Amino acid sequence: MNNPMVLSLFSLIFILLGCYNVFSGSKRIREAHNRGTTLLWYKQINILTGIEYILLALVFIVSTSLRSKIIPPALNGFVVPFYFVLLIAAAILAGLVIRQGIINARTIRAQSSSSSPALSNGTKSMVNQANVEYAVEDTTANQKRRRERRRNAAAARRRRAGKA
Repeated sequence: MNNPMVLSLFSLIFILLGCYNVFSGSKRIREAHNRGTTLLWYKQINILTGIEYILLALVFIVSTSLRSKIIPPALNGFVVPFYFVLLIAAAILAGLVIRQGIINARTIRAQSSSSSPALSNGTKSMVNQANVEYAVEDTTANQKRRRERRRNAAAARRRRAGKA
């Protein structure tokens, strides 16, 4: 891992992966906002993973710069603490990604036991357009059926109370 070309290649790959994850996370937040739900960015595992990848890429870039003497030795007093801050921030963010992944898995498990579908990031899955139209049309019919069932159940309770 001391080869600057390998570290540069890893840096490029991590930057691209980070940008993709941040973009897909922000896209999910926009979709949730359009549906009327609010997702917080720090609970979105894609955004956290993207930021972590970008931080790791910066760590690789600074490490490559220090090893290949691109940065003058006079600036090492500033660059080395910056390097450690980036490394610690990446480690903390990795812990947050793992924590959020566990929380999302628990949320999915709880939602699946209540028969509500969910995505891997813990948000409820989007209902396709046909189901939305079907639900809108049958909402009033379902409400009428529920009212009638409640009325019939209340009448049955009254009859049983009168017979007992």
